Amino acid sequence: MIRSVRLCFAHSLQVKGARTIEFSGGMNVVAGPNGSGKSTLLRALNTCERCEIRRAGGAPVRYFSAETMNPHHPTGPAGDMQEMILRVRGVFTSHGEIMRSALAAVPLREGETLLVDEPEAGQDLEGVKRIREAFDVLCARGGQVIAATHHPVLMEGVKVIELVPGYVGRMRAECRRWLGEDADRSS
Repeated sequence: MIRSVRLCFAHSLQVKGARTIEFSGGMNVVAGPNGSGKSTLLRALNTCERCEIRRAGGAPVRYFSAETMNPHHPTGPAGDMQEMILRVRGVFTSHGEIMRSALAAVPLREGETLLVDEPEAGQDLEGVKRIREAFDVLCARGGQVIAATHHPVLMEGVKVIELVPGYVGRMRAECRRWLGEDADRSS
C-alpha cells in the first residue's frame, strides 16, 4: 500500500501541486484539469526509481490505463492465460467493456494497490457506477485504489487529491450551472 510520494525533480516539474502527496488506505482520486499531471503521477508511482515512495508492506502495485488495456497495442507478451483471454476478447469488445472486465478480474489482495488512469473512459453512467462499486469492493477487502479521473461519481466520499487547488469545486459548480441551463432549455 502506498502511503506517500515525494516526487523526484523531473516529475515535480510535470505534476502540478505539492511535491509530497499523501494517500489514504482505501479509495484515492487524483483530480485536476487536462495537463495537470494526473497520468504522470500514476506512472511515477508505478515505475520511477527516483521518486521517494513510502509504502506499508511490500504488496505489489498494479497499473491500468487505456494504453495498457488496448488489445491492438499490447506492451508485450501476455503474462498469463487470463491476460491472453482479455486481449483476445478486447479485439471484439468496446473499450468500456474491456476496462470493466479487466477490473472485475483483478485479484487485489489486502495491502495491494491498484493505480488506474481514467477508468471512466468509454463508460456510460451505469458503467462508471459499476466501476466505482468494484473499487469499493476492492477497498473493503483491504486493497488501495489510486485513480486519476475527472468523473464526479468516482470522487464522492473518498480522499480527493487536487493537483490544482479548487479544481473539483469549480468543476462541480460548472456542471451544475451547465445542467441547470440545459434543463431550462429542454422545458
